[in-house]
Amino acid sequence: MAALEHELRSHLEGREKLLWAGRPAQGIVFAPRDWVLIPITVAWLGMALVNFRLQIKMPQPIAGLAAVLFIGVGIYFLLGRYLTDRLYRSRLIYGVTDRRAIIVSGVLRSSVQSIDLSSLTGLRLEERGDGTGTISFGDQSTNDTHGYVRGFHTSWAIGTQFFRISDVRKVYSIVQEAMGRLKK
Repeated sequence: MAALEHELRSHLEGREKLLWAGRPAQGIVFAPRDWVLIPITVAWLGMALVNFRLQIKMPQPIAGLAAVLFIGVGIYFLLGRYLTDRLYRSRLIYGVTDRRAIIVSGVLRSSVQSIDLSSLTGLRLEERGDGTGTISFGDQSTNDTHGYVRGFHTSWAIGTQFFRISDVRKVYSIVQEAMGRLKK
């Protein structure tokens, strides 16, 4: 936790005070849509492998390249998207200060997103049974708490959220209290 706080302190302004620091859920994260997407992906990959096998028996260069491409896409959707999502979330750091919410992200280079709590128009809590959950900041129509954008599972596109954090209700209260102090 000290490393997270140290990283966030380098992004604080003036007398800004860090109230909380954390990370999203680590490891492989499944969402409700995966109950549909995984079987479809397995069928896709199966058909691509059958097509590839046919190309070995009766070679046709362009069809063979297409089969390899379809296999690659199938492998990415079956495994790769979870691994890239896991890598991305492993680099995410969340923070709440007395003035803003901060999201530090980036695999190849660091990026900092700042959410001004004094002008925040919306705040939503989604709590799971185990006490983890997601806090969405701002207009709810632009956020997707399941990490899907146009059918692709990735927290790269989660936007202005603290995705599946531990003790979400406590963090939500910290954000609400900071917002209340700013609006006085």
